[in-house]
Amino acid sequence: MFKFLRSQAKVFYWVIAGSFILFLFLGGMTGRGCQAPGSNSIEPGIVGSVNGDKITAQQYDFAVRQQVSQMRQQGGNQELNANQYAIAETQAWDALIRNLIIEQAIADRKIKVDDEEVLAVFQNNPPMEILNQFRDESGNVDMNAYYSALQDPANDWTSAENYIRTILPRQKLNDEIAGLASVTDEELREEYIRQTGRAVAEYMGATFADLGDGYEPTDDEIAAWYSDHQDDYRVDTLAKAQVVRFAKTPSEADYADVLLDIQAIREEILSGAKDFAVAASEYSEDPGSAARGGDLGRFDRNRMVAPLTAVAFELPVGEVSEPVKTKFGYHLIEVTDRSLDSGTGEVYEVEARHILLKVQPGPDTLDLIRQSAENFRLRVTGENFATTAEAEALDLVSPEPFPAGRDIPSVALSLRGSQWAFGADAGEVSRIFENRDFYYIVLAEGTIPGGTRPLDEVKGQVSLAVRKEHNLAAAKAKLAPAVGEVQLGKTMAEVASAYGLAHAVTDTFTANGNVDGVGYGTDFNLKVITGTVGRLIPEIPTLRGVFAATPLWIAPVDQADFDQRQAGLRAVLMQRAQGEVINKWFDDQIAAAEIVDNRYRTR
Repeated sequence: MFKFLRSQAKVFYWVIAGSFILFLFLGGMTGRGCQAPGSNSIEPGIVGSVNGDKITAQQYDFAVRQQVSQMRQQGGNQELNANQYAIAETQAWDALIRNLIIEQAIADRKIKVDDEEVLAVFQNNPPMEILNQFRDESGNVDMNAYYSALQDPANDWTSAENYIRTILPRQKLNDEIAGLASVTDEELREEYIRQTGRAVAEYMGATFADLGDGYEPTDDEIAAWYSDHQDDYRVDTLAKAQVVRFAKTPSEADYADVLLDIQAIREEILSGAKDFAVAASEYSEDPGSAARGGDLGRFDRNRMVAPLTAVAFELPVGEVSEPVKTKFGYHLIEVTDRSLDSGTGEVYEVEARHILLKVQPGPDTLDLIRQSAENFRLRVTGENFATTAEAEALDLVSPEPFPAGRDIPSVALSLRGSQWAFGADAGEVSRIFENRDFYYIVLAEGTIPGGTRPLDEVKGQVSLAVRKEHNLAAAKAKLAPAVGEVQLGKTMAEVASAYGLAHAVTDTFTANGNVDGVGYGTDFNLKVITGTVGRLIPEIPTLRGVFAATPLWIAPVDQADFDQRQAGLRAVLMQRAQGEVINKWFDDQIAAAEIVDNRYRTR
């Protein structure tokens, strides 16, 4: 049946990348449910499994490379930092897990694809990965060229066929899951009103700021609240670790190399080969001044670092200084103007420009620093990690316990080390990690299980919650009798004055707009917009207080506009509902899956 689809394999080399379609199915994933069980029985070349289905190191490495490549493209081909690499690793791992869960679901549901379905995709809905091969000089897809190639019996499209056979079962699974989502007519109309509704209202309210009853919760009230709301004070599992840092500091040889470079620049300027400003724009590594020809503006003796200031205030106008060493690197300075005290003749301000060359550790220096780190790593165990670091006066850090997904405190851009610490046993010593400033080695010291924090630690938070509950009840109690009098026929203005309530007539507002005195995009807005003109809404709690409102004007629904927009609105709401259903399905699958993560034990 597919003889007419055979084409040259090289035409669709993209299929190799396309086999990584698992990353395109249903978007990202947070990795919830991933476990690192601590087993020391690790199969070589296997970094994990999902319900017994293995993930190989080769698959993982390929997935990471794909994620890194994608992140670089999204970032304008900029080099990734250490944490971005760690994020790429996490996303790749999550995608591999998701792919196995998808494959297992396809197998469990016995989802199949027949030849007619594949043919229908080629004829009616070819993937863009295929159509991209048929773009014209303007970049537009040439469908005539595609269909001509499709009908040519000399072509062999086996790779494209295999690609479609890969994505179709996933699409069928997606459709089955997403098919559980629905959007009602009521939800559709509510969304239209949310987007287009406008109203004006009169309101009165008991604001929390005006209660002023001086209430402070008792210890018994705090204890009772804490007992009833313990889930509000739960904390995640924390990892404990120690870290030895090996700073990437430049050597004397690095300083000497940069000194030679800046001396050569100075010679270019002195010889007249380059103007100072041109040289600054070309060579200077100070991004703030290089674009201005090195211009530092006017400054007194207190603005710049001391070595630069000392030279600038002694240098004659128009001369180029010898290289000046500061904590930033080496500078060349040229003073373009100076201001003298008319009485003393002392220079009190100068105008100058500079060229800065920063001193960074070179490859040889970095190799030596990394070798020092490797030597330390090979000599220590969990038992002598700290004592050896202290005895050798190394940079030993003992950070506070830290949660998953966060840097190790005192070690910036250290997600890789943090992730390793959560997957390692207490006493394990890590491989060498690095960030912009350090190579570092981590000693895992186990984890502190998550759970409810003791009342003593959260008493302030609990006390605040009790006060909020009290204030809400007090505001409702203050507002209630006033609402009763309005319902009996009194005006809202006179009742609000009598009871000391806030009162106003609003400007026209939208569902997400600001109502002066009430807040921005609160429940007040939507309740009024969906209310009835002239009918009192007796109680609307917000973050500022509790309000009663009477809609004075509500923009009528433009039925013609609604009819015109409802198809688009339904599509948006359906997509949102399907996303929620799919996310819920994945949450359930992840929670039920047996996921083994040995990445940090086997690498």
